[in-house]
Amino acid sequence: MSRELKDSGVEWIGKIPANWSIEKIKYTTYVKGRIGWQGLKSDEFTDEGPYLVTGKDFIGKNVNWESCHHISSERYHEAPPIQLKENDLLITKDGTIGKTAIVRDMPDKAILNSGIFVTRSAKYEVDFMYWMLNSQVFDKYIKFFETGSTIKHLYQETFGNFSYPLPTRIEQKRINLFLNRKIKLVDEVIKNKGNMMTLLEKQRQSIITEAVTKGLNPNVKMKDSGVEWIGEIPEHWEVTKIKYTTYVKGRIGWQGLKSDEFIDKGPFLVTGTDFLQGYVNWDTCYHISEKRYNEAPPIQLQENDLLITKDGTIGKLAIVKEMPYKAILNSGVFVTRPFNNKYLSKYMYWLLSSAIFDKYIKFMETGSTIKHLYQETFVNFSYPIPSTVEQTEILNYLDIKIGEIDSIKSNLVKQIEKLKEYRQALIYEAVTGKIDVRDMELDEVR
Repeated sequence: MSRELKDSGVEWIGKIPANWSIEKIKYTTYVKGRIGWQGLKSDEFTDEGPYLVTGKDFIGKNVNWESCHHISSERYHEAPPIQLKENDLLITKDGTIGKTAIVRDMPDKAILNSGIFVTRSAKYEVDFMYWMLNSQVFDKYIKFFETGSTIKHLYQETFGNFSYPLPTRIEQKRINLFLNRKIKLVDEVIKNKGNMMTLLEKQRQSIITEAVTKGLNPNVKMKDSGVEWIGEIPEHWEVTKIKYTTYVKGRIGWQGLKSDEFIDKGPFLVTGTDFLQGYVNWDTCYHISEKRYNEAPPIQLQENDLLITKDGTIGKLAIVKEMPYKAILNSGVFVTRPFNNKYLSKYMYWLLSSAIFDKYIKFMETGSTIKHLYQETFVNFSYPIPSTVEQTEILNYLDIKIGEIDSIKSNLVKQIEKLKEYRQALIYEAVTGKIDVRDMELDEVR
């Protein structure tokens, strides 16, 4: 049967069934976040007692009780407004906002940590609101009110003013049942494709590592390299270090360089965020003045330079190709180039993409949570190297083999993106009534 739709009158909702209402969180929902407890420290966590729930403890649709910290009963009783109940719906309000979880099978008393709202309501089914907050309705609302801040925060006033469509109880249950079934199937397909991506990435690195440490001749005589992270190499290959073969420089100084100095034209300023599929994406680079460019000749870039990130996500790589104009490094990146054509830049690109560089970094790791590749660490990286003739053969081989894998990965990425779009469309269409579920049997409603 056809269904009559009406304009909701709300920009982020669109049309809804004629018999549905529009409600606001603040009129239908208890919402509380943690205020105070500023003195709560990690050394107060206990082995047992009330659970302390954070956004990191959300897994799928539920709270993962096993990952929660515990606090004392005294601390728990300090904040009754945020003590949790079965079927409460939690939503993160700091950092990555909008992550949700339903409190189910609570093994003991539990309470919120900071960064989360607890919500509860007798007006709607908790599962229905879970799907609503995971829909494009809520996404569009958040974008509508976004301030552009890089540190996101969902204020209680903003959340309370969220207008949402609400059907009858029985239809809410049918929508939940429909989405539980459909989204489970879609998520399984997405997971399978993600597993394929992981296997392809392992295969990719294995092929690279094998080529840059063993060469292409399976019958070549091998020798021990004498280096823990390398293992055996062909007998006629050398082992050397970055510092003996490579020019390495990072940006030192320019502490006064500010974003308001960036201009529309002029020398390119390259950062790690401008790396795209192994090359510099010139379209995303900022520009600086000729004066600023001339202040630092050691980090002015040349064609075929190899760049590597040294801060944050270390080891991202890009080769400088088709440089449209002068270019220079921003902070967080090393520029490298070979001395006396000792190697080909693309060969070093593959070496630094291989498992031996990963093993070296792990070998030298300090355990710091903020990773940094120090120049002294980088230049002491020992690596195997064949002649430039053999390097060229290896490059030709890797271009073909890795190109094939990357093509498959690219197609998988597109498929996953399409599936995620379909997933979001399903949720949106269901929670706004554009998919009619009124004829569904309620045989699996929890």
